Amino acid sequence: MSRDNCNPFAGGEVPPCSEFLGNSNPIIKDGELIFANDNRLFFFISTNSAINNTNNNCSFGNSNVETNLQISLATYLIGVYINEVELGNIQHSSKNTIHNDEAANNFINETLKNMPKVTVDYTPSLNMVISNHNAILPLYTNTINISPLNYYILFILNRLEQDPGLFFGNNAYVSDDPINFSLASLALRFPLE
Repeated sequence: MSRDNCNPFAGGEVPPCSEFLGNSNPIIKDGELIFANDNRLFFFISTNSAINNTNNNCSFGNSNVETNLQISLATYLIGVYINEVELGNIQHSSKNTIHNDEAANNFINETLKNMPKVTVDYTPSLNMVISNHNAILPLYTNTINISPLNYYILFILNRLEQDPGLFFGNNAYVSDDPINFSLASLALRFPLE
């Protein structure tokens, strides 16, 4: 599938009942009933005020405050790397290229070399989610609790990327990672009778 023609279902029609219910699945095209895979892969840095919060500065009575900021696949992988370094599972060397932008790479290396102590009243995490923006619940979520330092590094990298699709904390923006192209090409087709 070429990037010039990213919608293999163009020209399809949503059946009247599905359209009435606000559902874009299935569609009818070329005499076939097509159930497209609308799931995509999303990455987030998140905070949760309830877990391990001894001061309860971020909790409001019995409520819990959570935030989610969408990040790129590259930033997610850097977060996994930093987490493994902080856990002692791998050794970090400033000779390693972690980020292809020199300023970002130097920032990460300097921060990991001289790790400042960061104290917060929430639990940060790194999340990988398979879902779609119309879903009530995601199909799959993987959560890695990370350090506040890792969270701030990833937050700064997210801002340095300057990707406008990642400026807001929603999952309606689908990044153009190869896995998302593969997921978009999956569909079930049945003859329309």
